[in-house]
Amino acid sequence: MKTRKLLAKLANFMDKDRNVQSDELAAIREVLKKLKTKERKLREKLEANTDEEERKELQGKLEVVHAQRIKGLERVMEIRESRKEKSAPVAATEEKDREEQASEEQASEEQPQGEEATEK
Repeated sequence: MKTRKLLAKLANFMDKDRNVQSDELAAIREVLKKLKTKERKLREKLEANTDEEERKELQGKLEVVHAQRIKGLERVMEIRESRKEKSAPVAATEEKDREEQASEEQASEEQPQGEEATEK
């Protein structure tokens, strides 16, 4: 298999992983919106309610919803960081290749012509 085909297959595979992550992000965002709405409603009920027993129950529910929102936000950040890490090595490798090529060209330009003939 030629290099282009191999690189195309690799890119396709990486895109599938990225698509799965995009789907997961979309689902998490939807759930986070619902949790935020629920948290607001619970806070409103908590502020409006004067019965101590019901306030404790609402406070417990509010803490659970808030904890779930925090976990969801942390997962979103993890996915975003993993996306950055996956794209960074490719860019770093390309830059490193360019630097090596430039240094090789510079070294060949600095070498006097008389030494070239003796080395070969």
